[in-house]
Amino acid sequence: MAMPPEHAFSRLIGRARVVVMLTAALTLAGAASTAPALAAPAAAATAAPYSCAANGPTGGQTIYGTFGDAGVIGWAGNTQAVVACLGGSFFVDTSGPGGGPGSGSTAAVTGTTYGYGVYDDSPTTWANADGYLPALVTTFHRDGATISITNFGDDVTIGGDAFVIIYSRVQVTNPTGSPVTIDPEASAGLIPLNSAPDTVPPHGTVNHDYAVPSDKFGGSYPYPSDSAVVAAGGFDQHFAHMATYWNGQLASIAQIQQLPDQQLVDAYKTGFIYTQIIRAGEELKTGANGYDKEFSHDVIGILANLFTQGYFTDAHGLLDRARYVIGSQTQYADGVWTYPWVWAIYLLKTGDLGFVKANFSTEGPSGASEPSIKDAAHLIATDRTGPGGIMEKTNDVDANGYWTIDNYEALTGLWAYHWLAEQVGNTSEATWAASEYDSLLAVVNTTLDATISAYQLNYLPCSMTEPNTDNRCANAEDANWAAPFLFGRWAWDGYLFGAPLSGPGLTLIDATYRYGFARLAGKLPPDTFGGYPTQYYSTAYNAGYGEWGLASNDYRDQGILGYQFMIANGQDGPYSWWESQQFPNPGSPWIGVHPENGNGSCPHAWGIANANMVLLDSLAAQRSDGSLVVGRGVPDSWVRGGQVISVANFPTTDGKHLGLTIRASGASVTLTLSGGQAAGPVLFQLPAFVDNIAHASSGTVDEQTGTVTLPGTVRSVTVRLTHAEPSS
Repeated sequence: MAMPPEHAFSRLIGRARVVVMLTAALTLAGAASTAPALAAPAAAATAAPYSCAANGPTGGQTIYGTFGDAGVIGWAGNTQAVVACLGGSFFVDTSGPGGGPGSGSTAAVTGTTYGYGVYDDSPTTWANADGYLPALVTTFHRDGATISITNFGDDVTIGGDAFVIIYSRVQVTNPTGSPVTIDPEASAGLIPLNSAPDTVPPHGTVNHDYAVPSDKFGGSYPYPSDSAVVAAGGFDQHFAHMATYWNGQLASIAQIQQLPDQQLVDAYKTGFIYTQIIRAGEELKTGANGYDKEFSHDVIGILANLFTQGYFTDAHGLLDRARYVIGSQTQYADGVWTYPWVWAIYLLKTGDLGFVKANFSTEGPSGASEPSIKDAAHLIATDRTGPGGIMEKTNDVDANGYWTIDNYEALTGLWAYHWLAEQVGNTSEATWAASEYDSLLAVVNTTLDATISAYQLNYLPCSMTEPNTDNRCANAEDANWAAPFLFGRWAWDGYLFGAPLSGPGLTLIDATYRYGFARLAGKLPPDTFGGYPTQYYSTAYNAGYGEWGLASNDYRDQGILGYQFMIANGQDGPYSWWESQQFPNPGSPWIGVHPENGNGSCPHAWGIANANMVLLDSLAAQRSDGSLVVGRGVPDSWVRGGQVISVANFPTTDGKHLGLTIRASGASVTLTLSGGQAAGPVLFQLPAFVDNIAHASSGTVDEQTGTVTLPGTVRSVTVRLTHAEPSS
């Protein structure tokens, strides 16, 4: 069972595990009272998510529900984001300080569902405006007319106070030669922004615009009057402001400008925006719809992705907050163990050595409950209480065991700490970290080798001491069989920081992917890893499970393939995924393949972070030695004549950025670098290059590994393939 945060760092002071079961029921507007089944590894569900069951004033829709289709709208850093639903409705939380325009106890989730009775479950499209903006557009047909319902949030200042206002438009377009009369049937409480007729003339369009306040960023001031909301401007004005703001935010991070699959570009942009909407100030919450809290390993993963993308706005505050979370949220041990890793990414990308030095061995204002980087690293050694000196038994995959994932996360944290200690000039700590790393790696390899030998395994087991048949991984559809391949970080992220790598965690990557997918053959489609109880179709982590594939021989593109599966088969909202997903719902009015329901949160910010991080790493990844890895996870199918991959504003080292373009033309592939210069050599490593390089115009060639190594000063190289058409 999952547990909520505690407010004492008991793992550092007294070593006592403090766990409290949260049993308080939550009051939801129209929501089911059943809590979601627990997935793993995941943040704990502290409440059932908000319900999308009542899509309009009359309700009556039958295919949605508490764990059905859901998206999110709102504004960056709002106290409480707004849950959006397929039928054009949305749920405004009115709980506690800073919630929506109502009152409620902070111990309960209360709210109001707004929507339009015109929606009727007819075949529907549901998408982001312009492909990626946080304006969700529901489109369907009725009485010969095309009806679209668009909802988005904007940051509006009224009377000197900041609010989030949700703007909504019901647009009715009549392509016929006769008038059509359609009433939007707007919910009570929606504030009309215009006066539009219900009758639409032939070949005409009518817009019905509405607004309602949803948030005030934690302020204690009252919500504005209806007349003040109307006076603050109309739908078009605020849509333009919203689009300009988010495009500006996207311009500050690594921009994936062009891929052979445009939906991946849109998903990448949308994921960044959703993460900013789900967060509350400096709190990197996992979800707005379920998991509406911070959880230690989630926060580390979300922040690691933001730093990898080059997002450093209020980075000091976010790192300070992460320190508080890993100290106070004691349910999961691995958030503490990987804490040095997120600092290492930050320092590599920014060169902000002063802030790292200030926090290296200095605790936060509350002392041990806000651990220093050094505290977190040394806790790894303290927690090596498992057999032979492996990591302790944990609940990090929502079941108790000596999990393989924990040991690789600890190794990642130790090596990141070693690198940080070197950067700050603390020789003694660097020496300690390297020795501790070597010691832990040795016992991890010895323990895994013994388990693999004793049970004659041909894969990396999810437990250090058991075959997969003896724990939750006995179910082939439980995605934890691949847990080390994402949450363990070591084989790929350890490589990026120069960690010494050896043992079955490196040599059995390909074999483990083959083993897991073979068990799923005939049960699930290709490129899904399964899910968690009791939703075993897929998961928001599906792309992230391909991360270790970047360190493999045969599965280097698995992250991208997993992301494409999520987009094609798993969207529970526009580019929004439940942590764990049920099989597709053939009766859904939403056109396409979409899961029937799910568990956890949706959108799930940690899942999105993992997907976007592996996508970006697949295109370009910065190593701590200055070398830049380009194209490591690009699918062979993208290396075709005319295909283009383009990334701009990619953060390298010490605050520098560059751009890159990969262009396929016949039997040749050209890499062009733009902007700044790489800090070290460029390793051009398309999987299609392996045993397939006839000639390179610059650099040195290792055909066996498929690597063209370029000096950092080289701006372009053309590689001619031996075989123009890669195998896959």
